[in-house]
Amino acid sequence: MTSKILHRIYFGFDGKPDPYERYLKTWEEQLPEYKIMHWNAENLPLDACKFSQLMFEARDHAFLSDYFRWWVLREHGGVYLDADIEVISGELLDKMVSELDDKTHSFIGIDNKEGGWYTGHSMGCIKGSPLAEFMCETYEGLGNVSVWRRKIFYFMSPQMTSLYFSWNGHNVDGMGTSPSLNEPTIISGVKVYPQDYLSPLTPCQDNDGNSTFTINSYTKNTAICHHFSCSWHDADSEYLKGRANLHTSPLLNELVELNVYRGQAKESSKYKRVLVNLGRLLVVAPKKIIQTIKNS
Repeated sequence: MTSKILHRIYFGFDGKPDPYERYLKTWEEQLPEYKIMHWNAENLPLDACKFSQLMFEARDHAFLSDYFRWWVLREHGGVYLDADIEVISGELLDKMVSELDDKTHSFIGIDNKEGGWYTGHSMGCIKGSPLAEFMCETYEGLGNVSVWRRKIFYFMSPQMTSLYFSWNGHNVDGMGTSPSLNEPTIISGVKVYPQDYLSPLTPCQDNDGNSTFTINSYTKNTAICHHFSCSWHDADSEYLKGRANLHTSPLLNELVELNVYRGQAKESSKYKRVLVNLGRLLVVAPKKIIQTIKNS
């Protein structure tokens, strides 16, 4: 029932070249039978509601797309993907799309297993799905409160999406989240996939307490990877610093290789420390033994 459409929103208000074309090529290669619809300020109804008007006036591309990702799904159906998403397995993603119908009208993923928040960066719906309808109505009802979007944690896309599930009675005390999800589960007409399906990369802290990202759920089920460009964050954001720690914007397989190399480097450093400490012990131990004999 769902059209084979991939929706991509990129406003480019800063005038810089599109930095995510490398990921776009994976869409084209992995899903050649899908139509890619490119959305921007020229072909979206920017005056659709107060929220979209304010976001456009502020040239706030990230929050503007938060609304329009649901708008394009409501109007056309298909799959929305953030521009910084790499398609790992078109076959797996196509299977998710093919399973949608009137009863299971949408799918979405989990961004982080422990927290159970939903993926703001990727979702699929049939045209006019209750989820897309609900989300559009939610953003359209924000009005002037929209100016506080960066001040309130629960205005972020994953938290806003959780409102749909809470509204429909799912884990109300947990704000509609689905923590520790291990198997695909249908909730209020939405098939929710565990973290490894749509979001294998996640923010974390390294051993020194610095923000970075790690691949913590890459499995045979992984269909896509969100690369966390963090383009909407302020210049001093810990997320942006963590992104800088990656040095480049590699594809997932390159990231896996990078992580393996880093892991080997850490193990090598660990063995070196052990050898150094053993050397010190061999020097110190005889002296301590002799001193103990003398004192006894």
